[in-house]
Amino acid sequence: MTPSKAMFPGSRTVQMRQIIYAVLIAALASASPVWAQPNPWAGSWRGTISTAQAQNPVVPLADTADVAATAAETPAAPVTENTGVTLTLAGEPGAYTGIVTGFAPGREIRLSNIETTDTELTLEGSADTDFGPLALSYSLTRDERTLSGAGRITLGDHGFDVTIELTRRRRAEVPQPQVEQRIGYFTGSWTFEYTGGEFPPLSIGTRSGTVTFTDIAHGPFVAGEVFGEPYSETWTIGFDAVAQSLVWHEALSTGQRLIALGNWTSPIGITFLTMPMEAEGRLFVLRRLMQVTSDTSFAVTDEFSVDGGPFQRLGNGAYVRQN
Repeated sequence: MTPSKAMFPGSRTVQMRQIIYAVLIAALASASPVWAQPNPWAGSWRGTISTAQAQNPVVPLADTADVAATAAETPAAPVTENTGVTLTLAGEPGAYTGIVTGFAPGREIRLSNIETTDTELTLEGSADTDFGPLALSYSLTRDERTLSGAGRITLGDHGFDVTIELTRRRRAEVPQPQVEQRIGYFTGSWTFEYTGGEFPPLSIGTRSGTVTFTDIAHGPFVAGEVFGEPYSETWTIGFDAVAQSLVWHEALSTGQRLIALGNWTSPIGITFLTMPMEAEGRLFVLRRLMQVTSDTSFAVTDEFSVDGGPFQRLGNGAYVRQN
């Protein structure tokens, strides 16, 4: 019988196995959690924001509407207090995620763009509020444990130039996320925004949608259905509470399937590494870092390798719980 194209002759099989072993060795060697390595940016930075021109403190969101309505008739006042904010960054160079808190109780502004050099940090973020869309952009310089610089905050039609002074909190001062490591963490509906390039067969590019996980009876598994425009996917996640490890199966909208092992020994994140997937005569490996920021949100950063080559950025996504 003539072998089909999906079957490999002996020499081809040996070659593919060698590539698989090389990919796994390289990936596992570099897949150690990023939070275990010295990092000049990752962590929690706390400080103040004040207006750059009027020298009035930046007000919390709850008061901004009144300030905007009376700004034209209220003279500038001397600074008497500042607005306290916290910037939290996680990840590694080229793959950071982060949030800013402090503008209002319980309000998180998720950062959509984070760029770093040795000493410079540029970031952008936005959120919807009761007073309209809120956007911020900062350009900061790091001096050991201090970040300082200028930025701009826009709420609706009103913009504020600001100055920022932040100090990196020592590790002992930073509270760890109180997220229980359990399969039930995923259960429920999440909305997401994913930003990345189109790279068949791994990704169809930037997209948004919802994913709903339901418990699978008689086992530590959940099944997920992903819906967006114009695609759908299915996920299955299993969790071993003793080993704190996961298995992730993903049926992509491209028709490909990914199988990954995950490590959830750290309370702040999960690292996944997929089994090599063959497509069009090449081998693809996906590496995913999932930052578990709270019970209501998590973020993912994806990287990929082709035929044992270096890992490259694929994209990043932000997930927010709906129920």
